[in-house]
Amino acid sequence: MSGPALTRQIGLVAIGRGALALSTFAVSALLSWNWTPAEMGIYRTVWYLANTLFPFFLLGFPTSFLYFFPRLKTAGQQALVLQAGLCLALSGLLLGLLLTWGGPYLSFLLDFETRPLTQELQLYLGAFMPYACFWIAGGLAEPALVAAGRPQWQAWLGMGMAAAQLGLAVVALVGAWQVQTVLWGFSLLGGVRLAAAAWLVSRAVGWRTVGWSGEGLGAYLHYCLPVALGDVVGSLSRAVDRLVVLWFFSTETFAFYDLGAIEIPVSLLLASATTVLIPQVSRLYSEGRRADIAALWSEAVRRLSLVVLPAFFLLFFLAGPLISVLLPLAYVNSAWVMRIFLLALPLRCAIYNPLLVGMGKARWAWWVGAGDLVLNIVLSVLLSKALLTGWPAWAFLGPALATVIATYAQVAVLLGLIASHLGWGVRQLLPWAHLGRVALVSALAGLSGWGVALLVGPPLAQVLVGAVVFGGVLLLGARPEDREVFLKLQKSR
Repeated sequence: MSGPALTRQIGLVAIGRGALALSTFAVSALLSWNWTPAEMGIYRTVWYLANTLFPFFLLGFPTSFLYFFPRLKTAGQQALVLQAGLCLALSGLLLGLLLTWGGPYLSFLLDFETRPLTQELQLYLGAFMPYACFWIAGGLAEPALVAAGRPQWQAWLGMGMAAAQLGLAVVALVGAWQVQTVLWGFSLLGGVRLAAAAWLVSRAVGWRTVGWSGEGLGAYLHYCLPVALGDVVGSLSRAVDRLVVLWFFSTETFAFYDLGAIEIPVSLLLASATTVLIPQVSRLYSEGRRADIAALWSEAVRRLSLVVLPAFFLLFFLAGPLISVLLPLAYVNSAWVMRIFLLALPLRCAIYNPLLVGMGKARWAWWVGAGDLVLNIVLSVLLSKALLTGWPAWAFLGPALATVIATYAQVAVLLGLIASHLGWGVRQLLPWAHLGRVALVSALAGLSGWGVALLVGPPLAQVLVGAVVFGGVLLLGARPEDREVFLKLQKSR
C-alpha cells in the first residue's frame, strides 16, 4: 500500500474512533456540571468496569479477523463474518448475565464499607448491561468494514454514534437526569449502533445463501486464543491504576482521577494504524517480504509522529487551563493526572503488539503484556502506599506514575523483539532523526504557547491564545513534506 493510500485509510479510521472518544469524554464533562463528584464517580465506575471486561468477551476476534480476512476468497470471507458474528452475539449475552449476577460482588468498589450500595450498584449495572451486550455483539463492525475496503463507512458509523452520545448528554443535562436514566439511554443507543453496524457490514461483505458451518472455525478460534489473552492482559494493565484508586481512595477521588486520565483522541491514530496495517503485514509476511514490513512500519511511524508528538507538547503545557475550561472547579487536580498520562503519549508514534500479531507472533505479545501487567500492579500498590505515608494529598497520582513507567518498560522489550525478528537494528527500525526533529520543533512551539498563555487571564483565553501561538510556531518549523501529510489527511474525508 502506498504512503498516501495508507495515510488516507489511517485518517478515515481515526476520524470515526476519534469522534467517538471525544464524545465519550464530552458526555462525562457535560454531566459533571450537573452531578456531584460522588455521582460522577459511580457513573464512571460502572462505565469503566464494563469497558474493562469487553476484551475478555471479544475473544480476540476483531484483531484476528484482520489477519484471516485478506487470506480468504469471497465465500470464505462471508462465512467468517457469519461465524464470528454469531459467536460474539453469544459472548455478549454471556457478559450480560455476568454483569447481572456479579453486581453485588463488586460493591466494595463503591465505598461499601461506609455506605451499603450492593443493590444500588446492581441497578446501575443492570441499566448498562444491554449496552455491553450490544457492543460485544457488534465487535466485528470496524474490522469488517476496514478489511472489506470501506473505511469511510466505519468513519460514518463512529461519527454517528458520537453525535448520538452528545445528544443524549445534552438532553440529560437539560432534563437533570439521574445516573441510572443516563445508563439506560446508552443501552438504547447501543442497540441502534448494532443494527446500523449489521446493515453496513452486510452491504460491505455481501451475502450468499449459506447455512451455519464449523468449517475453518477451529483454526480461527485457535489463532484467536493467544490474541485474546494478549487483549485481556492489555485491558487489565490499563485498568490496574483505576482499580487501585478505587481500592485505596473514595469514589469522589476516582471521579477526578478518571476524568484526568483522558484518552487523547489523536492517540487513536495508533489503533487506526493497527486496523489498517495488520492485513498488510499479514500479506507481506506470508510472502516472506520482511524488509517491506520494516519499511512500512517505519513509514507509519513517520506519519503518526507528525500528529502525536505535537499533540503531546500542546496538551502537556496547556493541561491546567484546559481542565479548568472542561470541568468544574472541584476537578482542578485532574490536570496533574492528565499530565502524567500524557508522558506515555510519545510512545504512540508506533504500533508494537499488533505488528507481532500480523507476523503470527501473538504469543510473544502476550508474554510481554503479562510482564507489563505484573510490573504495573506491583508499582501501583507500592507507589500508592508510599505516597499515602509521605505525601497523602498526592497519593492518588501513584497509580498513574506506575502505569507510565510500566508502559515504557514494555515498549523497550517489544522494540527489541521486533528488531530481532525482522533482522534490523533498533537504530534502523525507527526514524530517530525525524522523531528528534519533530519533537524539538513541537517542544519549542509548546513552550512558546505556554509562555504567551501565562499573560492572559481566563482559562478559555489561555487555551485559545496558547493553541494559536503553538500552531504558528509549529508551522514555521515544519518541513514542506510534513505539511503535505496533513493536506492528505484532510483530503481523506
